[in-house]
Amino acid sequence: MKAAIVHDFIRHGGAEKVLEDMHLVWPEASIYTLHDEQNGRYSDWDIHSSCLQNIVPASKYRWPFPLYPALIDSMPKRINWDVDILVSSSVSYAKNVVAPAGIPHLCYIHRPAMFAYDRRDMFLSGYPKVLHPLLKVFCNRFQKWDQQHATNPDVFVANSQYIADHVKQCYGVEAKVIYPGVDIQPFIEAGRTTVPGDYYFCAVRLEGYKRVDLIVEACNKLQIKLKIAGSGPMREALEKIAGPTVEFLGFVDDEDMVGLYANSKGFLFPSEEDFGIAPVEALAAGRPVVALKKGGTQETVQHGVTGVHFDEQTLDDIVGALKAAEEISWNSEVIQQSALQYSNEVFRQKIFEIAEEVVASKQ
Repeated sequence: MKAAIVHDFIRHGGAEKVLEDMHLVWPEASIYTLHDEQNGRYSDWDIHSSCLQNIVPASKYRWPFPLYPALIDSMPKRINWDVDILVSSSVSYAKNVVAPAGIPHLCYIHRPAMFAYDRRDMFLSGYPKVLHPLLKVFCNRFQKWDQQHATNPDVFVANSQYIADHVKQCYGVEAKVIYPGVDIQPFIEAGRTTVPGDYYFCAVRLEGYKRVDLIVEACNKLQIKLKIAGSGPMREALEKIAGPTVEFLGFVDDEDMVGLYANSKGFLFPSEEDFGIAPVEALAAGRPVVALKKGGTQETVQHGVTGVHFDEQTLDDIVGALKAAEEISWNSEVIQQSALQYSNEVFRQKIFEIAEEVVASKQ
């Protein structure tokens, strides 16, 4: 089965881990994207970026979002359609690529675009306030355009039941659920051979809506050590509010990342995410997760057993959750056991089986 793959933006986050699994399923597939961060990890892939690739710096890839719908509409002209299926990996735009008649479209959806439906204020927080009125106009236009393509894919596959519910709410269609694959084995091995350290850990792209500021402030208040891996447009602002117990590590390669998980005493996850691969990696290392009780972590973190949930993205709630986590004697074996239900192999098998079904239905 030959495939073409469309992915919104190639960065270095959870969506890219899914993209890596898709590329293993279809190693000969060309990847079409709006912008490629070009971190070298995918240097041997056949990646085709939009005309903005050499104009927009990687750190500002979100800024020209009003232009992206037009680029998506024109993308089919650049795709080599000598394929059996179009597979889109979509956080916002990719689901809207229109395949030619006879080419089925399978959309693996990480979430409907947040700036169109449920988290617009968080999204706009990354832009100067003076631009917000104009950007809200573009958000409304995007929503209208997105709705016009609501049933464009032949099948939606959501990364959690939480997102499947969002797909139903936003587009009026049912989505199948396949959890993203997580490469849990390195974390399991490291967790079994490493004694937990004296710091909490967070690995996340430093965007405004991720609410990393809240865990920084909570650790400031409690004088708890926190190490943060990741980069993004909010790093400078976060460093300004960080106290002496908070350390920013920037980009961390995969090998070092495993050690940071295993050496931590817990993982902090303040974001409302569609699924959240990073918390599952922490669980595989046997470390408890302190997470918002919304989104995918409702399905992956068991309160009081594998972590602590907090109800709202507020400083008081996170401080309370950290205090509770400090009082619990955690069983790392039980925590690791909870992560065994996720694997890359299961994801790859299931996504391929659904692709076969979709292709067969078009014949």
